[in-house]
Amino acid sequence: MSENVKKCPVCPRECDLSAPHCKRGEEYARTGKIPEERGGHGPRLQFEKKEQQLIMKYLHHAVGAADNGGITQEQAGEMFSVLTEEETFRLEELLERLADHWMKLAPNAFPHSKH
Repeated sequence: MSENVKKCPVCPRECDLSAPHCKRGEEYARTGKIPEERGGHGPRLQFEKKEQQLIMKYLHHAVGAADNGGITQEQAGEMFSVLTEEETFRLEELLERLADHWMKLAPNAFPHSKH
């Protein structure tokens, strides 16, 4: 990568500013100002490791696509088609472990959970 490439500071992906991968990055590239968070959810959690920040970002985007992205019931069967059966099983195990731990950290975050 060229040393002249400017990286976007909006998220840990650090996209090339000539081709940001999100709306907030596009806004930063256009204005030079980090956009305010939208949606009234408060500031995003910050993590020490870039990988952790990216995992949270990808989970957020995946849930958003599933809930609000216009995916139809017919497309639901395709949502995990990029993973092997073994990868899907492993991902389910890992997410269950994380969810169990996170619910212990914030037990009131999911008042309707039967977990």
